[in-house]
Amino acid sequence: VDISQPQGQLKKIWGGVSQGFEKLPESDFRMSATSGLLKSVGTRYVRVDHMFDGFNVVSRVDGRLKYDWTKLDALVSDITAAGATPYFSLSYMPSAISKGDILDYPNEWGEWGQVISATVAHYSRDYKGGISNVIYEVWNEPDLFGGWKMNGTKNYVTLYSVAANAANRVTGVKPFKIGGPATTGFYPAWVNGFYDKLDESVRIDFFSWHRYSAKVSDFVKDANSAKQMIETRISRSQDLYISEWGVNPERSAAYDGRWAGAHFLAVNTALSNTNIDLALAFEVMDGAPGDKQFHGGWGMLTNSKYGPVVKKPRFRALEMLSKLDGARLPLLGEGTYVTALAAYDASGVIRVLAVNYDESGKHEEVFPITVVGVSDGLYAIKEEYLSGRVLNTEITAAGGSLRRDISLNASDAVLLTITKK
Repeated sequence: VDISQPQGQLKKIWGGVSQGFEKLPESDFRMSATSGLLKSVGTRYVRVDHMFDGFNVVSRVDGRLKYDWTKLDALVSDITAAGATPYFSLSYMPSAISKGDILDYPNEWGEWGQVISATVAHYSRDYKGGISNVIYEVWNEPDLFGGWKMNGTKNYVTLYSVAANAANRVTGVKPFKIGGPATTGFYPAWVNGFYDKLDESVRIDFFSWHRYSAKVSDFVKDANSAKQMIETRISRSQDLYISEWGVNPERSAAYDGRWAGAHFLAVNTALSNTNIDLALAFEVMDGAPGDKQFHGGWGMLTNSKYGPVVKKPRFRALEMLSKLDGARLPLLGEGTYVTALAAYDASGVIRVLAVNYDESGKHEEVFPITVVGVSDGLYAIKEEYLSGRVLNTEITAAGGSLRRDISLNASDAVLLTITKK
């Protein structure tokens, strides 16, 4: 790790998290039990799914559309209490305007536009004076939920265009972003179809997709493909968001264990070398279904149904990442299993995060971490491990460098905090 050649401000792509809509019957969905924990890791965005059908926002009274934001506002208050901004998945189709069910297209496209306009006006202008920098994502997994395509009656380009144009017409709003399509994976056919058929006048601020895989390389391949494909089709830069991601798409005991924590760190470390702007891990809190506290839910935190909220290894991994701040530092020597990320903050503290991730969860490794470009003298080193161990040591730097040998068990990680005494 070379502290003499900082590479600019560290891009905290892990600053957003995604939450599903799993709740107990007859209960309103809230995240108040997690607000303090999300604030502690500097969460910037919380993605909300099922915002129309799950929170009874839209109804029809005397032939006119009526909006009740009460339940959704309560959830938004939990998000803002965490110091974060809502990231709304504009889904699913309100039954009041749908031709069929919540996955169908509307009876009139104009009414879909009215719903989007009302939503943007409420949260980007009227709610407590408007929330700045809200992200609006048109639909959730349209290829799966509703069978939307790039042509035919259920044309996603129409769904998106009507929404984006309606949002853009709202006046007096705080800055916001709108984009999509949040497909179940990164599909080149969707990139081609979307950009080739979308009218150039339609606003799009970001392109998004989901990825569930144990292979870190899948995430990097998606990111690189997105950059290469999209930059040839647009005249201005757009953000790239992975708006849901995890080890696998099904509930699994893996989500309760350290292997998923190591995967979380390895993916974020790898994606930090790409053009990804946000990678929102799914999900914040376990859904309520289950017969015990740890039941293989997707959550980084347990559900408050089972008592005090408990941090799973993925959340502890997020805590490690959240301590990285300042300028990113260049490093060499990453291997097949051990990868790293380093930063140098304004107060002169050096932090190095190293993770040992192996898809089989078996690899162990001993390796040195050498920091060069430091002034000679005594340094305090605090080592915090994903497995829970904490070790404090002191090392004398000589000749402008210091070295610490590290041993990482399978699916473990370490955050070194290096401070001159």
